[in-house]
Amino acid sequence: MNDINTETFGWDLIGWDSDDQTAHVTGLNRVEILRIRDLFPGRDDDFLETAVYEVPPALYSAMQGAIPHLKFREGLEYQIGGFLLRV
Repeated sequence: MNDINTETFGWDLIGWDSDDQTAHVTGLNRVEILRIRDLFPGRDDDFLETAVYEVPPALYSAMQGAIPHLKFREGLEYQIGGFLLRV
């Protein structure tokens, strides 16, 4: 497991529009990341924290099954990634 403090870490699911502008953002917590991380078998980290991962439409249903409040908007391209919270 990577040596990160997930208490000071956050994650966002970001939807980008055709102009590469942020159009939709959903914050995720550690518990939610644990529910979906195995949907990204090519990841190099335990908590999706060291890179930005593309979320293809084929994963939308599985992600919503694991995290029911997630919404995906048509026409957007989604990515998920982590960031250090201000402490």
